[in-house]
Amino acid sequence: MSEDRYTTSQTLLMRAKNPDDHQAWEDFVEFYRRFIYHILHKMSISLNDFDDLVQVVLLRLWESLKNYEKQDCKFRSWLSQVTRNTVLNYLDKQQRQNKRQDQMGEYQDMQLKVNSYGDGELERMIENEWRAYVSTMALENIKKLFSGVAVEAFLMSQKEVPGDKIAEELGIKKESAYVLISRVKSKFVAEMKRLIHEMEI
Repeated sequence: MSEDRYTTSQTLLMRAKNPDDHQAWEDFVEFYRRFIYHILHKMSISLNDFDDLVQVVLLRLWESLKNYEKQDCKFRSWLSQVTRNTVLNYLDKQQRQNKRQDQMGEYQDMQLKVNSYGDGELERMIENEWRAYVSTMALENIKKLFSGVAVEAFLMSQKEVPGDKIAEELGIKKESAYVLISRVKSKFVAEMKRLIHEMEI
């Protein structure tokens, strides 16, 4: 995803709603494919069905995105509903098409797992995973701006490792460790805000 497209003043979701903006849809897929893959993993979907189901969910999102309105609900609430319903429909279809008892049982088990999530529970799970996902992306985006030592110092600080221990582990002065952590944290927070603004609506 190129920087000039990514930093557009319009959010990606609003652009992706335009059927003529093919680049926006490609960017949308590039960003959300991995996230959807992660959510399906949390739903305990069989690896044999992952690739097909990711494509089905993305197709359903593309078909439904034009009807999404921000004032009706948060995007992730809408995303959780579309994903859950698409997964259940897919599993039901696979169960009907596969006559082997072991395959039918496998799809029934996956259906039970997905159905075990209430709307609120699924939305909370997606909310938590979304924050983790955006956090990971933000860190990946800023890594190129800093030395490996600076990034490692920041990561250790996020695990609540004391500053003197960080300095000792990395072979730097304690004051330097704090400066590096502060610099990386500042860029990380700014990148998180940028991603949230561009991607969340």
